[in-house]
Amino acid sequence: MFISNEMMLSLRLKRGKLNITKKESARQTGVSPKTFQEVLDGKKTEVQKRTFDLLNDWLLSEEKK
Repeated sequence: MFISNEMMLSLRLKRGKLNITKKESARQTGVSPKTFQEVLDGKKTEVQKRTFDLLNDWLLSEEKK
């Protein structure tokens, strides 16, 4: 699965809104801190389906509140 630029931006925006560290964001998503940072930095655009689903679920969790 590929991480789009829009998804990368959404991850950055949510992390900024919550004012939390990359490490805390990774903990909340269930993704390793290294992977989370590489995704945010644009170094990793192709991830496993499970990782994509975890990141997507974290983004969608904000909309449900």
